[in-house]
Amino acid sequence: MTWLVDNLGNPGMVAARCSDLGPAITALGIPPQRLDALAILLIDALRANPPAPPLRADEEAALRDAGRLAARWTASGAAGAAHEPVRWSAVVTSHDRLRADLAVLRLRTYLPYPCPPGTRAVAEVRRLPGRRRECWVGNLPDTDRTVELHIPLYRDDPVGAELVERTAPGDRVTLHLPVGDPAPLDDHRPLLLIADRDAIAPIRATLIALRTALPAGTERNVIVHWPSPIERDVYRLADLAPPGTVVIRDHFTDDGRDWSEHIAFVAGTAASTATDAARLRDAGVPMERIVTAVVG
Repeated sequence: MTWLVDNLGNPGMVAARCSDLGPAITALGIPPQRLDALAILLIDALRANPPAPPLRADEEAALRDAGRLAARWTASGAAGAAHEPVRWSAVVTSHDRLRADLAVLRLRTYLPYPCPPGTRAVAEVRRLPGRRRECWVGNLPDTDRTVELHIPLYRDDPVGAELVERTAPGDRVTLHLPVGDPAPLDDHRPLLLIADRDAIAPIRATLIALRTALPAGTERNVIVHWPSPIERDVYRLADLAPPGTVVIRDHFTDDGRDWSEHIAFVAGTAASTATDAARLRDAGVPMERIVTAVVG
């Protein structure tokens, strides 16, 4: 809304940029007819930013017309979304190389990126157009439009190599619709979270979401299994986890305990998730209560 107000004097640019929003508006589930409210929101945005002077009747009418035009341009872009891939433009704000084969990238998107905890972002770099790569997300992108990609580098992984080895702050990355099933946050059963060595990012995002939603003074029965001898500062599980969380730095094993009342979220490579899912089934967790996330 601020950008729209600042650029109303350049209708050509506003028309083009509003049209660009169309595919993302469609992905967010907003029907074009609801965009008519944009005219009202535009006026409300100006009134909500003191010391804005009171609007005269002619000014309010002009802004209402501008809002309707912006809504029409955006709806036109949404109509064309069926013919174009949905995408989010993002700028790299930081690049932390944790290991030779692992980096954490923070991207800033212009629109909120709908990536629930446990799902994977799909990234594309300009140097490899048409090539896409699923990436772990270690935060809640809808809170501040920052998407934190945790990218381990695999064999035959050209997009991963670009992101880990040749991407720097200021570079642009295109994000496509996220993939995968979200972590089971709404189920109030005891929660078992299992990650292999390089798949702690979705567990981290899940813990942040659980802590955010937990009422003050309450706890959540959560157990995390992560086979890492040293917790790196970037993950800060102890600080981010909701009260009641137990972090076990070891592989999940069937120790004879009854896990049948738990619900499980397992993240890792195809091999590790298959092994852990089999152990969970043997330990009494029904298959319909096991959610897996695979990258690699």
